[in-house]
Amino acid sequence: MEIIYGLNAITEALKAQRRTFTEIVTCRQDIKEIAALIPAPELHTVSRRDLDRMAGTPFHQGIAARVSSYPYVGLHDLVSVKILVMLDSIEDPQNLGAIIRSAYALAGAGIVIPEDRSASITAAVVKASAGATEHARVARVKNLRSAARDLKKNGFWLVGLEAGAGETLGSVPRFDKTVLVLGGEDTGIRPIVARELDVMARIPMEGSFNSLNVASSAAIALYELFMSH
Repeated sequence: MEIIYGLNAITEALKAQRRTFTEIVTCRQDIKEIAALIPAPELHTVSRRDLDRMAGTPFHQGIAARVSSYPYVGLHDLVSVKILVMLDSIEDPQNLGAIIRSAYALAGAGIVIPEDRSASITAAVVKASAGATEHARVARVKNLRSAARDLKKNGFWLVGLEAGAGETLGSVPRFDKTVLVLGGEDTGIRPIVARELDVMARIPMEGSFNSLNVASSAAIALYELFMSH
């Protein structure tokens, strides 16, 4: 069992019906307000201190739930999806959640993350995604390079995002099946993964400050590649 928290996270998990709910808990003083917002069959009440302890944070918006483990999909489940986002060493839960939110909202994209050197789908990620994790399909693979090769065999073109790339995103053709590859906050795309890319592109910038947060970069790239064409 896992704990998730936050109004959007729990609302979307209930809508998606991909997890089994064992218990939904709110603070005694928040019961009327939460009951009006959450379509839950039953709410249990506890003290705020106990809810803080259950969620592991005071930033739970007055609600938490015990649910079954996150339902990762296999890589083979994503080969029918036209747009994927592959994340190489994204370790910050807030960035992972924000990327999944943008990927699902802008492109209905599937997500591929590695088992090692990466954040997994935790309560913090679910909340940061505003519950998008509960609808998006996320594959967690042992080897990212092998996954890249398998996707290429299934007709995908891999487009890496790198600040120093020669091509801009606007010059990248629209492929039938595309994987947008993003590197870690500090390391970028690792060479072992970069060798599998078909195209490396950058976000053109006017200002002298030439670096964007990876989650912001992901949203811009998704829009440019899939919404503006």
